[in-house]
Amino acid sequence: MPRIKPKKHGGEGVVFTFRNYRPWQKLLIGLCALLFFFYIAFPFYWIIVTSFKGTFEIYEVPPRLIPSHINLDNYIRAFQEFGIGRFVLNSLKVTLITVLFTTVISMCAAYALTRMEFPGRRAIRSALSLTQMFPVIVLLVPLYIMCVNLKLYNSLEALYLPYIALQVPVSIMLQTSFFIGIPKEMEEAAFIDGCNRIQAIFYVILPLAVSGIVSVGIYTFVMVWQEFLLASTFTNKPEFYTLTVGLSTFKGDYATEWGALMATSVIIAIPALVLFTATQSFFINNLSGGVKE
Repeated sequence: MPRIKPKKHGGEGVVFTFRNYRPWQKLLIGLCALLFFFYIAFPFYWIIVTSFKGTFEIYEVPPRLIPSHINLDNYIRAFQEFGIGRFVLNSLKVTLITVLFTTVISMCAAYALTRMEFPGRRAIRSALSLTQMFPVIVLLVPLYIMCVNLKLYNSLEALYLPYIALQVPVSIMLQTSFFIGIPKEMEEAAFIDGCNRIQAIFYVILPLAVSGIVSVGIYTFVMVWQEFLLASTFTNKPEFYTLTVGLSTFKGDYATEWGALMATSVIIAIPALVLFTATQSFFINNLSGGVKE
């Protein structure tokens, strides 16, 4: 039986390519990849398909993989009967406020940690890393107590204030890694040309850091838009529900409105999907930051 001969590149090691594999190995890899893709993609496909089905078609046995016709009644009912328009506005308010404050705070902190010398700078960076060791559920009780004592329970402030506090540390670390990649010589050249620090930040640093800032904004948007645990803990009145918490209103005492539920799930997924797809070059290529040669 012939053995697979690995390809060598410049004496730097051994590299296996897909052509090196035997036909049965290629077939096995292809089947595994197909099954994995089906396992990941099919739930999303089923949510989208179900959102366009009528009530009788949803409960049909055996179920249809493709709806007989496109039906928008579930989306109309979600807005008219279940009032998800209010949930959409709440989610947008909370998410946009969190993104704005998180991005600005983390940008200023990242600049200070990478450009300024002050006592405790290394300790602060270490502390930021330590904050990621604690899952959100560990912080849930103290956050809830603070929320009640400050009389913020059942308000949008009870959502975006904890979101900002939780997102700022990781955003600072992300932006710090990007600011480190911007040569200090460029800022020093701006000082020589007569710029003060504020002018150097606006005219030199920010244009170079815009991709990193956008990446942090996208990350924060996606994390807050889909958040459920804090939103369901700090609010119990429908007028303050976000979209993720609003999904619970589709479950009744005797039945679940699966059509409207799936339609709302699609609505939840669309903004994050569109935003990430439209700006994926920023998110993927520039999180590691720096000036590319």
